[in-house]
Amino acid sequence: MVSIQTKFEQLQDEVAEKDSLIKSTQLQLSDTKVKLADKQAAVEKLQWEAMTSNKKVERLQENLDKVQGEISSFMLAIQGLTNNDYAICNGDYYDEVPYLLDQSHQSDNEMDVEKVEAAREAYVSAVAAAKANQDECSISAAAAARFQLQSFLIK
Repeated sequence: MVSIQTKFEQLQDEVAEKDSLIKSTQLQLSDTKVKLADKQAAVEKLQWEAMTSNKKVERLQENLDKVQGEISSFMLAIQGLTNNDYAICNGDYYDEVPYLLDQSHQSDNEMDVEKVEAAREAYVSAVAAAKANQDECSISAAAAARFQLQSFLIK
């Protein structure tokens, strides 16, 4: 009977150890499930961010394509203006200036003519530079010079 009692106690100890091992394993499994859920949430967040970023990239690419098209059109327009049959030369604006300015103030007219002539020369040199360099800065300078000249002529 003592041997049965001892055997029974040994079996109870083994059951307790195995229960403890099962509980420990269940805790580890539970922790692993939580970590897995966190990692799955992180993956889903990264996938969503990647999708959002891709949409932004697509929009930016569309905008870039649109701007490049506008730049190409602008360059073609500049080439068309510089390559047309109406070459810019020193006497082109002299016929127009007297009609655009007020004839009653001769000294003002002379100053205005000088301003227009200076603006015209600046425009001619800016167009020549834009033609030679064909960069954004030169084209902007030519456009600014044209606007300056137009502002004097439209007064």
